[in-house]
Amino acid sequence: MNGIEVFDMNPTFIAIGRLEPLQSFESRPNQAIGLPGNMPVMMCPVAASDADCFATKEGRVNFGFGAIQLRQGLVQSIRVQVNDVQVYWLTDMTDPEVWAALDKWRKAKQALVQFNVRGEPGELGHSVFLKPGVPQGAYRNEQFRNAPAPSVRNMWAGMSALAQSGILEQQAESDIEGITLRRVFVNILVTKRFEPCVDFRQMVEKPAHVQPLFRHGIVY
Repeated sequence: MNGIEVFDMNPTFIAIGRLEPLQSFESRPNQAIGLPGNMPVMMCPVAASDADCFATKEGRVNFGFGAIQLRQGLVQSIRVQVNDVQVYWLTDMTDPEVWAALDKWRKAKQALVQFNVRGEPGELGHSVFLKPGVPQGAYRNEQFRNAPAPSVRNMWAGMSALAQSGILEQQAESDIEGITLRRVFVNILVTKRFEPCVDFRQMVEKPAHVQPLFRHGIVY
């Protein structure tokens, strides 16, 4: 990835996360030792100006889930917190590609996450890989796994509005006891279902900041 993938929702942008198989990487990170080639890697773009938030992979890490009820359908939020930095990936609760990834992570008892940090102009970027442990047993969100799938276009519109709104950044709470959040990042996890909704030709240095405008209720 040579830049930050975004979808142009004039007048702002949305950061795009992806799921890519480990075997698609030219070189495997040390964190991937012992993991199968088909292990999904959950990717997140990071602007150069935010690189300091991902300067270390040491410290306390939490991997968790949530449910956000929108008018368009139910959103699954996947959260990774590293010390005082929390990252959201938003996706359709019924997306089979996401559930397949969750099944693989649960079986391995670990997920693999890549923060793809863009370099300053004229400089190379770098990647920070994490291998957080994932919760075992049944997930509360699993009761919605086989629910009727919502309209792709409608769901994309709802997730886009939520990602742009700033409300998650405002209302996020730390998943690690005793740690206060310093920064929160939100991106949409784009699977094959939603690729027709995204113009991947749009590339920016940093997604624009927007004012909170979202007014739908949120249920965790």
